[in-house]
Amino acid sequence: MTELILSAAQSRAADIRRKLKRNKLVFVQCGAAFEVLRAPLLTELDGTLLDAVGFAENADPVELPTGRVILDNVEAFAADGKAGNATLGALRARVNQLRDREIDVCLVSRMPKIAFAPVPGSNLLDDAASHCLPLLSPEERPPEVRTNPGAALPAIGLGTDPDVQALLRASLGELDVHVLTDLDFAIFEANHLDGFVNEVEPAVAEALRGAGLAQVVDSALEFTETGPFWQFKNAVADTIAAVVVPQSELSDVSEGLWLIERTIRKLLREAAIEASGGRWRRNVFNKAIADSVLGRARGDVYATATTVSDLRDPTEWLSLGELLEVVQSPQFKGLSWDSVAWKHFTQDIVPIRNRLSHMRLLKKGDRATVRMWVNRVVRMTSS
Repeated sequence: MTELILSAAQSRAADIRRKLKRNKLVFVQCGAAFEVLRAPLLTELDGTLLDAVGFAENADPVELPTGRVILDNVEAFAADGKAGNATLGALRARVNQLRDREIDVCLVSRMPKIAFAPVPGSNLLDDAASHCLPLLSPEERPPEVRTNPGAALPAIGLGTDPDVQALLRASLGELDVHVLTDLDFAIFEANHLDGFVNEVEPAVAEALRGAGLAQVVDSALEFTETGPFWQFKNAVADTIAAVVVPQSELSDVSEGLWLIERTIRKLLREAAIEASGGRWRRNVFNKAIADSVLGRARGDVYATATTVSDLRDPTEWLSLGELLEVVQSPQFKGLSWDSVAWKHFTQDIVPIRNRLSHMRLLKKGDRATVRMWVNRVVRMTSS
């Protein structure tokens, strides 16, 4: 087994060295599925192996290494572009010092490019050519596991009694949350089954290839099977459920939604007061909505209220669906928007608000969508 591992590592190291000759700066994703090859692969790259964080923290140009440089642990910068006392920008500056001296640099990360938070200015990872480690060919696997499901993954084909479900969860856990949301849509919502790899965006497909979960076969991208597809679906579900750290865009999305809804409720209140004066509370809703609003308010803090007129602001007790219904009613005529604008608002904002309300993962474009509608709602107040 040791000889097979070393041979596989040598072959992949040779591929990376050739790519370094052409591109000078290469990004290699080497995660859980390739862990069994990691140590010999880094050795076979035949260069100075450094920890990326320590290298970025040391700004002394005199101590720059010579020859090929391999920077490991690059994933430490993924969450917010910071690690230790360094930043991804500092790492880029140090790497550029090497490149100025015609030194080839290999960036090795357990996480894909898409998992890294965006940084201002030129991005080191954008500058680097991506390299996906190939899966094991049948000849590289021990004869006894050669035809086993998933044996193309080094952790299975060259591992010792691997737990496939644990490996899938580990591999998926190294990917970006937005990769998980793409998988959630493609597999569970759109029900694409193992063809989902051709339905995700290119950066997600690249992340899956880097993780060994997809591979190019005869110029087509294919899912790497490790057994029945339901096992992979379960691993995706388990990994999504395990995400408990707030996404970086959560505060922007929640603040934007708060501003949007509070502004619409404010405009509705003002329109109701203008139309009905002191009687606006009892006139703003139809009876069905008024009864629902009163019931919610009494169940919370207004235990003695007998009508919506007893509430400080009945609009605060509307659900979003009820709010949209009232705003678009003949009485208020959409405020300053027509039915088309409200239709687009509902299609864009309601799903995002539902995801946030039920603590589901936000999708990649949610922050941009909310920002767009924040701008439109703010303009509504001046129209």
